[in-house]
Amino acid sequence: MHEFDLDAEAVRRLGYTAVDLAAEHRAGLMQRPVFGKVGEAAASFDEPLPETGEPIERLLADVGERILNRPFGNSHPRFFAFINATADPVGIVADYLAATMNSNCWGGDHAAIHVERQVLRWLSAILGLPAESEGILTSGGSMANFTALATARCAMAPGVREDGFAATEPLVVYVSEEVHNCVDKAVDLLGIGWKQLRKIPTDERYRMRVDLLKQAIAEDRRTGRKPAIIVGNAGTVNTGAIDPLDEIADLCAAEGLWFHADGAYGAMATISPRLRPLFKGLERADSVAADPHKWLYVPYEAGATLVREPGRMAAAFQRPAPYLVHDPESPVRGPVSFNERGPELSRGFKALKVWMGLKHHGVKGYAAAVDHDVAMARALADTLSAHGDFELLAPPVLSIVGFRYRPAGRGLGEPVLDRLNRQIVNRLVGSGAFFLAPTLLKGRTAMRVAIVNFRTREEDVRALVDEAARAGRELL
Repeated sequence: MHEFDLDAEAVRRLGYTAVDLAAEHRAGLMQRPVFGKVGEAAASFDEPLPETGEPIERLLADVGERILNRPFGNSHPRFFAFINATADPVGIVADYLAATMNSNCWGGDHAAIHVERQVLRWLSAILGLPAESEGILTSGGSMANFTALATARCAMAPGVREDGFAATEPLVVYVSEEVHNCVDKAVDLLGIGWKQLRKIPTDERYRMRVDLLKQAIAEDRRTGRKPAIIVGNAGTVNTGAIDPLDEIADLCAAEGLWFHADGAYGAMATISPRLRPLFKGLERADSVAADPHKWLYVPYEAGATLVREPGRMAAAFQRPAPYLVHDPESPVRGPVSFNERGPELSRGFKALKVWMGLKHHGVKGYAAAVDHDVAMARALADTLSAHGDFELLAPPVLSIVGFRYRPAGRGLGEPVLDRLNRQIVNRLVGSGAFFLAPTLLKGRTAMRVAIVNFRTREEDVRALVDEAARAGRELL
């Protein structure tokens, strides 16, 4: 029989080999392309199903040669494409230890449940939510928003779980036109439907216009629909814009609506005293989505849903199962049944890396790191403004900058500029020097840089501007 249960010494040797691979991978980042495109090497992964095993030493060497050297790139200091943070080594170790325990975190009186409960208390404190707020860790922002909106749906239409929407008028959800598309997906999957999703235009700073939001709510009430939920952006993924959260909170209170804040990107920036005032009103939300795997730099996956009022999540997700019910005297009963706060029963131990990170770095350590990322975005914006051949389309609010190459004196039309800027992005990514992404800002193609990386330095952002300008000149 194949050996599965290794002795302590064999596990130790296996771990040492893996640690060496991890250390070499991190140390060699600058010697490799940012984005590890596989390309024609994809054929090397086209293998038959193994009938017999191979030595673990050979397998780990294969991982080092074929997999670790072709990463997505977000550990690299010149990865700017998406809001994917680099992983703190503390979190890497935490994930290894969590996998060693292999706890199923649906509930029970074991350490992982108490750790997650404490992490959620800490996250609530960072966001300014009441101490009694409840929550759950999720895979990321998409599931965090889905979980929050499912909770909101049940709160605003209590009979929907039993009767579906056949027994109630359609709920209407209001969002900014800059909202993340995971909210579109959630509205679909929750049966609300896209016809009941109102996308409100934004102002010149990409913030939801509350005057138009009020008009949309009034119109829906006039035509017999049921306004139910407003989603405010606490840092959009496109520009980092923060909606007027305090005004939205006032409106929700006046209209009797659920206020959900999508802070998957931005909410954890409230850990910085310098940035916290930007989010005034976030603490008044009925629910918040936040991602520790962004601005707490823990490895994927770690999102979070926080809900202000205790019991709301159980009302949306509780469904008793006889094999999970324990009598009051059972030694298994724990402080939280997380399977009653979300759609999942089987859940990994995501909380350990967040717990260890907060214990090791503390609030002040994280605040300094977040402030650093924001400072790098502002350094980029300053460099672009001083150059003369670039146009800032979205100056940084947090750590995202939207800009485009627009060479002075050339008089290039919009279609030419759109095509040119996409070509510049492709050239920079294809060269391996940088990884950034194109986007659309008010209909104009832009280059978008998102910095969520404690490794990024000013020389990296200055080099990006120089290389983008050179690529633009060559393409012209």
